[in-house]
Amino acid sequence: MAPPKLSRLQGSLAVLVCGLAFSFGPLTFRAVREADEWQYLSHRSFAAALVSAAVIITAGRNPFRAVVAAGRRQVLAGLLLAAMFSLFVVALSRVSAAFVLLMQSTSPFYAAILGRVFLKEPVSRDTLVAIAVATVGVVVMVGGNVGDSDLVGIVLSVALSVALGAYSVLVRSSPARDPGVPTLVGGTTAGVVAGLVALGTGAGVAVPAFDLLMAFVAGGLLIGLFTPIWNYAHRFVPPADVSLLLISEVVAAPVWVWVFRDERPTNETLLGGAIALAAVTWLTTRAARSNDHDLPDQMGRERGLHVGAVPGFRRYGRLGRDD
Repeated sequence: MAPPKLSRLQGSLAVLVCGLAFSFGPLTFRAVREADEWQYLSHRSFAAALVSAAVIITAGRNPFRAVVAAGRRQVLAGLLLAAMFSLFVVALSRVSAAFVLLMQSTSPFYAAILGRVFLKEPVSRDTLVAIAVATVGVVVMVGGNVGDSDLVGIVLSVALSVALGAYSVLVRSSPARDPGVPTLVGGTTAGVVAGLVALGTGAGVAVPAFDLLMAFVAGGLLIGLFTPIWNYAHRFVPPADVSLLLISEVVAAPVWVWVFRDERPTNETLLGGAIALAAVTWLTTRAARSNDHDLPDQMGRERGLHVGAVPGFRRYGRLGRDD
């Protein structure tokens, strides 16, 4: 029995849902009581790796063998994921969150360029228009609140955006394997690095039970469960579109802080978020009206990640042996 395949619209909706799930991450961090950023990052990363390993085991595969069989591109994608975890924390220590947010909105450009160079995939006019409008929305959200920035912080913020675009291209071009592998590799690597930093600063890795719970929710539930689905959706959605649709995370995060912590965002944040969200919604609607950009069956089989390891999908026996 052939594995289920998604249309471009279905893949786009999957990315949107994952972005919304990721957007709860800042809320869990804000709820932390005593742990510093490196302690939180270490426990969050290990939780993501643990749940990813559990997902792979549930699919009937050995996590260690899955990593070995995944190939260099997926391992490299995992290392990029670990770098993004760390880059985000270090960048925030040097520049304002608004500046990091602004730089993150440029990741669709890098994904489009890298996808064109390495995958030979054209960027549609609809995608370019949506990228431009979404960028305007993020600029409105940030306004003039970029704060004082140093050169290192700027470089790290740009590197974070490039890494996100490169990650989309790497996962998109990977052969069929378990989608939990990049998260397993990235979570383990980031957890070790952050833990060593926490030990080096003298803070240690011991944190209160409540902070550990928040780290598990952010890493284990939000990242560990939804990143494999996000990875799987890459096989049906062009890299530029994936990065653009993930802006739903940027737009929704301030809303959750407003709803659950009564911290009302500024009018500029609401207006800019509405503009960015409108661009993403418009692109998704355009995909629904046209199937011209759906992947051919052959490409669908050769690219992307193993559907059997995605939570919620059944295991297809032959795929586990043929991968």
